[in-house]
Amino acid sequence: MRNLLKLLDVKKIIFALRIILPMLCVLVLVFIFSQSLQTGEQSAQTSSKVVDTVQEVAQVIAPESKIATATGEAYDKLHADIRTLAHFAEFVLLGAVACGCCLVYTQKKRYWLLGILGLVLVPIIDETLQSFTANRAAEVIDILVDFGGGIVGFALVLGCFYGVSYWWKRRKNKRETVAQNT
Repeated sequence: MRNLLKLLDVKKIIFALRIILPMLCVLVLVFIFSQSLQTGEQSAQTSSKVVDTVQEVAQVIAPESKIATATGEAYDKLHADIRTLAHFAEFVLLGAVACGCCLVYTQKKRYWLLGILGLVLVPIIDETLQSFTANRAAEVIDILVDFGGGIVGFALVLGCFYGVSYWWKRRKNKRETVAQNT
């Protein structure tokens, strides 16, 4: 493990992450906004393909499940649920990348509020874009789902970061204690 750490130049890794993470953040934003600019028909078509794929997978795994056999109203409910999960998931990704950006640029927690502010503003902008797109509407509940996804992504990365930091410090302290006792 020590040899691996010698190979890793932390400063170079942070430098690379300071380039990669903002670019990834922009790509996620482009994806989110491009989805909002789809017309109602295009969006329904895209999500129907996803629902059909989910049903095909469910038919292989659990042929008698409600997901695999959904038709009519059950299909419409499944369709709505998958759309909601897709919104949530894309914002989990955005929140994770935003947290990564915050972590590589500063350790000052007060600046992380800017990342969280972005996670509030992006869903509002996203829903506003949808309101100007044909056959689409802005929903307050969608803003809440999107923001919730962003916060979950932010919290997951933050939790992993602090978990690994805690583990790393404990490991280092144990090694120092063993070295002092010998």
